Amino acid sequence: MSLLAVPIISVVALVATLLCFIAVLILSIKHKAHVAMLTSQYQTQELILNNIQRVNDQLHIDIEKLRKQGEQITTENRQVSKQLEHRIQTLHTQINNQHEILSQLQTDQGDDKFYTRAIKLAKKGADIDEIVTECELPYAEVEMLISVYQNKTSS
Repeated sequence: MSLLAVPIISVVALVATLLCFIAVLILSIKHKAHVAMLTSQYQTQELILNNIQRVNDQLHIDIEKLRKQGEQITTENRQVSKQLEHRIQTLHTQINNQHEILSQLQTDQGDDKFYTRAIKLAKKGADIDEIVTECELPYAEVEMLISVYQNKTSS
């Protein structure tokens, strides 16, 4: 080889080394930029994830509060329902008692009609036989009515 060939090879090797170094440097710069971009995206995603986690935690707290409120409302509704059922039963009992009283009064009113009629007849001066026949009352009771009511009208 000639003396000139060694320096040319050295220069070519040096140029090739410089080109490789420049290529590696360019790739390294691109890689750093890409890493910086990915790091930024990661940090952004991490912030988003933290916000989502915070919102999720708050939602769980709110859901638990709502669940407890729902249980409390359900308990209160059960108590109110029991009270209303008791009131309804009491009212039914009172209504049934009133019906019985009303039936009794209606039954008794039939007898009272006879006595009312007998008193009216006694006040008008009807005799005992007429009142006994019309009002279907015992003779002794009619006799007493006449003595009470005919004396009042004459006094």
